[in-house]
Parts: sequence; C-alpha cells; structure tokens
Amino acid sequence: MNRAALITLLAIAAPVCASAQAFDELLAAYAGDKNLSLPSVPAAPALAEAEQYLPPDNKEPGFEWPSERKDRAAEDFFYIGNNTAFLKASTDLAADLAEGSGRCALAPNALYKTQAKPGFQGEHMTVTLAAPLPGCAITRGYLYMTDVSSSSAGGAWELPRTVRAFMDTLAFAEGTKARYNYIFTFVTFNSYADHPRKAICAGKLCSTAAGRYQFLSKTWDGLAPGLGLTEFTPPSQEKAALEIIRRAGAYNRVLKSNVYENFTSALAKLNTTWASLPGSPYGQPTHPTSELWKVYKAALAKY
Repeated sequence: MNRAALITLLAIAAPVCASAQAFDELLAAYAGDKNLSLPSVPAAPALAEAEQYLPPDNKEPGFEWPSERKDRAAEDFFYIGNNTAFLKASTDLAADLAEGSGRCALAPNALYKTQAKPGFQGEHMTVTLAAPLPGCAITRGYLYMTDVSSSSAGGAWELPRTVRAFMDTLAFAEGTKARYNYIFTFVTFNSYADHPRKAICAGKLCSTAAGRYQFLSKTWDGLAPGLGLTEFTPPSQEKAALEIIRRAGAYNRVLKSNVYENFTSALAKLNTTWASLPGSPYGQPTHPTSELWKVYKAALAKY
C-alpha cells in the first residue's frame, strides 16, 4: 500500500473505527515515515439535554382529588366504558386465544367490584374480581386501560370534564394520547414502580421524558415527594401534571377552558413546561393553537 492510499483509508475509517491517537500511532509505525499524519476528524455535534420548567410551589388554587377525601367509597371497583371489554389471563392476547379460554367478556357500562384497588402494568389495568363472572374461570387478570371509564384507583376520570378534555389535549400535543407507559421516542415500559429514568437520544436531543405527560426525571423528583407519590402510576401522573398546572397559575383557566380565551391563556402559561405547546422556547416542534383547539373540543364532546 502506498502512502496516499494509507492516508485515504485511515481518513475514511477514523470516524467509525478508532481514535485519532490510535491512527497516529499506526501511521508513525508505517515504513518509518515520520511525515505521515492523520487528517483531523471533526468532533461529533454536542447533544442537547431536554429542558422542562418546573414552577415553584405557591398558594395558587388547584384541584382537590376525591380519593384524598374521607368520604371516598370503601369498595374497590372498575367501570367499563361504552364498548365491550375483556378480562384476560395474560397480556399476551394471542396466547390466550390459542388456549381457547384466555379471556372473558365484560359488559359495556357495567361496574365490577374487586378485592383490592386495581393496579397497572404497561397499557393494562390489573384486577382481582370480588366474585367470579358467570361462565368464566378467570378472577384475576388484565384489561386495557382505555376500556375502563373509571375505577377506585382514581386518576383522570375524577377531573371535571373541562379539565379532563384539556389533559387529553396536552397528551395529544405530547404524542402520548392515552398511553401512560411511553418514554421519549415512543419506547414503552411495563412497571410503574418509579419513573423509568431512561435517557434516550434522538437527533440532537437527549431526554428522560416519560409517562402520559412526558415528565423529565428531574421534574418528577421535584414533584413526587411533596405530593406523597411513591409510584409512577397513571393516577400519580395525573396528580403531578395537575400540580404543575396549579403552580403555573393556570388551573382556573383550565377549569374554564371551554372558553377560547381561557384555553389559549392556559397554553401560554404552560409552554415552558411542555415543549410541544405553541410558543414554547425550546426549539422543538410545536402544535398550532388552532389544531389543539379542535382536539380539545372533540375531547370535551366525549365527556
């Protein structure tokens, strides 16, 4: 191999195979030629860390969660929405169907009592029925959270309809919609024991954003202890998101967000926390207000 060919080969390989120092050593050993040197390799572009503003604690008004009141119903339950749902023995539906008896139908708009408060795993709610279903051998299993209208585990269903529609709009803007187990770039997780704390890089941005409202781990750590949240469950995520809204002084606007001026004012107060909202300063893609208003009105019509 001649001198020019060696330099060309090393220059091509350098960015992906080894450091410049290693190639300089190789060049120095080549045929005793002391004049060879490796062309400089451009440094990789620096990756930016995602930012998320957490408003300081204050005395702004907020939402009083019913599950924190003493008059909360003693019995645990889940209530199915408008469509037929299924209680499954496994989260692997294909395996259940192959066995022939892996799921049982749950009637729409029906309440089912459970032995304990429902739990969560991935995109499923986990339940243990208080009494067996007629003709069904399954008493403990899984159902999709999107099939559940409400449960004694609490969460978004406890919110006023205007607030719930606004939260749906916020989740739409963040790209999560009804999914509480999304990490940045739509990676999923199953356990809600804690914030996943997984940094993922895409393009020039690295982020630990997770959950329906894409909390950075440092944001979650700034909220959870003060709210007494020991897990990253869907109800905990709802409470943390409402706490941000309260601290930002936006709750009363969100409560009356069916008025367009209140809707836009709430977005403006929250766009330093959620980078997808119009006017956000972080340089990430945002949604136009007109699009979010249409999403909000559609969500409000459901409740």
